[in-house]
Amino acid sequence: MKLTNFLSFTILILISKIVFSQQQFMPLGNFYEHEVSYEINKKNVAINTAFKPILKSDIIKIVKIDSVLYDFERKDKFFKKHKNNWFWRALMFDDFITVEKENFDLYINPLFYVEYAKNNINTYNINTRGIELKGNIGKKISFYSSFRENQAKFRSYIYAWSWNRLVVPGQGALKKNNKNKENFDFSSSSAYLSYTPYSWLNIQIGQDKNFIGEGYRSLLLSDISSNYPFAKFSFTYKSFKYVTMFTEFQDFSGAYYDYHTKKHGAFNYLSYNHKNRFEIGLFEGVIYRTTDTSAGYSNKFKADFFIPIIGLRTGVNGFDSEHNVLAGINAKIKIIKSIQTYGQIAIDDPKQGKFAYQAGIKAFDLLHAYLKDANLYFQAEYNIAKPRTYSHKNLKYQTWSHYNQELAHPAGSDFKEFFVNATMHYKTFFVDFRYNNLTLNNKSTFSEIYSTDFNTYLSIVKPINITHNTITGGYILNKRTNLQFYVSVDVRTKKTSDFNENNTFIMFGIKTSLNNFYYDF
Repeated sequence: MKLTNFLSFTILILISKIVFSQQQFMPLGNFYEHEVSYEINKKNVAINTAFKPILKSDIIKIVKIDSVLYDFERKDKFFKKHKNNWFWRALMFDDFITVEKENFDLYINPLFYVEYAKNNINTYNINTRGIELKGNIGKKISFYSSFRENQAKFRSYIYAWSWNRLVVPGQGALKKNNKNKENFDFSSSSAYLSYTPYSWLNIQIGQDKNFIGEGYRSLLLSDISSNYPFAKFSFTYKSFKYVTMFTEFQDFSGAYYDYHTKKHGAFNYLSYNHKNRFEIGLFEGVIYRTTDTSAGYSNKFKADFFIPIIGLRTGVNGFDSEHNVLAGINAKIKIIKSIQTYGQIAIDDPKQGKFAYQAGIKAFDLLHAYLKDANLYFQAEYNIAKPRTYSHKNLKYQTWSHYNQELAHPAGSDFKEFFVNATMHYKTFFVDFRYNNLTLNNKSTFSEIYSTDFNTYLSIVKPINITHNTITGGYILNKRTNLQFYVSVDVRTKKTSDFNENNTFIMFGIKTSLNNFYYDF
């Protein structure tokens, strides 16, 4: 049974049982993640947060998140001094276009990412135009769709990475601009339908990204790769949450228009949250080789692909089977309402020593006692992955990747990383500092998980150390789309046994920062 047929069948079931809905997901952008995490952390009510994005209706059960994120007090103060008209509301406080009728809401926003950057040699730019549509049909169905069209001249290290992989990090396949060979054209789109027929069940079908964990990175499933089609079923019972998800991934080589090698992922995640003091989750994911090149590139599914019970796929396939099995544990512990620790373990193949580990800490609202309108967020995180984790003997047919990019950490495997982030918000101004130190055993721009000969890989290995020191300051004009003006400085250093490379990039621009784009590699 093809996944596309399975998705179509499920959509028909949803449409045949339509009851009016309101089940939007919170964006995956870091701004929303920091604010939502802190508001949840302050409560003693269990809400499972590891499998993201999180349903807005789940958050509303314990906190009125709109009043926190969108600053209605600031809006009221502004309109006491200025005329309340559509222009000011759309520019600074509300969605650009709002349609609200009985049992139906529609919100439309333009999306921007316009950036100019330079170092002492070259200039660079990103020019993104897009649109976002979202809405609700009654109380049980929500929908979302976005599209972005992009042109960019990337910094040299991003250009080299993208050209080798034929994709832009997390944003889809690229093509060269005919007028300017240094420029890339690319586009991306996402959409989902979210349906909650009962308080304990949510069904989501669409094309987008998912993230498992509490950290900046995820070693299980991250949002660094391009969007992919999926069907996700979430069940909640008291302090337990169970998620089962089916996906379609692709890789390609030579050119985007060449044949795309399809593979399919099946994921189960079971979590338990004890009074919001701690949460622990068990993860199981399997990537199946469904492209059969000997049969004319046909796509076939094993019967156990659709098993929705955690552990059974691992029991059926094992870690060293023809399918790529990854198991793991995710956990977080609330120390006090403003401090949280978290971690992950990813298990690829115990016999071969293929593991990955994460440990981190978050601190929220550190300045509020001294400055009412200020909020200081701090995070420190350490990640490590052993050689060949996420890889498979069938390479692109079953490597933990999608669109020529990793599904977990952007370094693939065989790396160590230390990450620090400190962000201060004061009213609508912010300053963000990030330090990233990444050491990896890989001398090419391709990840080691794509290596065809591991013995050869070990013989040519040259450890590389890459650091980013990035400071960004800006002004948030509209919190609903995180529309912001910003100026940023990124000092990137790359060291090997043969050479040192230092670059300082200065960037400024305007963007609607709903999603995370990762260029810190």
